[in-house]
Amino acid sequence: MSRSCDLCNKGVTVINNISHKHSGKWAKRAPKTKRKIFPNLRVLNIDTAENNKVNIKVCMRCYRTLNSSLQQN
Repeated sequence: MSRSCDLCNKGVTVINNISHKHSGKWAKRAPKTKRKIFPNLRVLNIDTAENNKVNIKVCMRCYRTLNSSLQQN
């Protein structure tokens, strides 16, 4: 199962997790470990023109823009 948005392709980001327990000297720098940040995804059921239901994964930014465009119409 992919962890990415089907509309904007937002996916998993890898960042450094920094421990702030170091003493402040250059010899003992803050240790950094890699960690992952996952996008906030939501599964939507959408009806297509052929009356088929399709499940798509959408990040919350795309979900808000879809919701606001549907409410304006």
